[in-house]
Amino acid sequence: MYEAIENATINLEAARQILVDKLDMSVSEASILLFELMLNQSDEAFADLAATDLTEIKTSLEKAAFSDLKLDEKRQVLQLLLVGMQRQDQLQANYQITPDAIGMWFSYLVSHITKNETAPQIMDLTAGAGNLLATIAENEPKGVYSALENDDTMISLASGLATLLGQTWQLEHDDAVAAEINTRFDVVMADLPVGYYPKAVSNDFVTANQSGKLSYVQHLLIEKAVKILKPAGTALLLVPANLFDTEAAKGLLKFLQTENVYLQAFLRFPGKMFASQANAKALLVLQTAGEGVKQASPVLLAAIPSYTDQQATERFLAELDAWLIENHL
Repeated sequence: MYEAIENATINLEAARQILVDKLDMSVSEASILLFELMLNQSDEAFADLAATDLTEIKTSLEKAAFSDLKLDEKRQVLQLLLVGMQRQDQLQANYQITPDAIGMWFSYLVSHITKNETAPQIMDLTAGAGNLLATIAENEPKGVYSALENDDTMISLASGLATLLGQTWQLEHDDAVAAEINTRFDVVMADLPVGYYPKAVSNDFVTANQSGKLSYVQHLLIEKAVKILKPAGTALLLVPANLFDTEAAKGLLKFLQTENVYLQAFLRFPGKMFASQANAKALLVLQTAGEGVKQASPVLLAAIPSYTDQQATERFLAELDAWLIENHL
């Protein structure tokens, strides 16, 4: 298994590097072209390649034997390609992929929450290159997946990723804050961007900065996620671990104290996963009011153990399962 993954990754990276060198483009742009080549799609950029370069690329693709891999192996190879891309292009934090050490917890919760649904409607508000969505879709194949992404390059990568994995996600190129979303979802998830939203927002947003200054995009998207949930729907959101520690969090707390939404859990990831404590993340779990939903008692405030500590992880999973059952999630 590992040999096949390593072989595919090495050869696909070699093919991508030729595209970077010969077409003088970023690794992100070359990744889009690589996905097109893997899917036997055409692109006018290929006309700028010398015949020898194109032959070398195709040889690398054949050696990669990507189509012979199992689905989980394909996803791992594509994830490794994306990790290499973000490192080489030095992508800013908001464009970095969500690692499996975080995605596995999203997957676990989505599977538990939707276990009685035949075709749950699941939305990723900020899909990026699609890695988090791919992690969840692999583990929960019965889901009907939609996603938004406002960056041209990222949504092109997500589209190629989905096709290479045989997924049929409904991807839309749009600004999640401003988008008019008429569908309501069983689960809304997102690895939220962090920082200021660069535009003025509607007065409908309780979480908007009321002083006339720019609002935090993570606050706006938390509110948006709740607003597009079905009754008794669940939002799973990756947020800064210090989400509630700032002066600007007052509007967010006001929103979370309304009758229609329940703050059910706030699960912190191990600090050593991140470059600094300032970059630390947590998993925020919210639910909308509806049949069978109640305010969790207590709200689950917990530290997720390191995935390398198997015993601690098993203990935490047992406690999490008991809490989920007790609170009807």
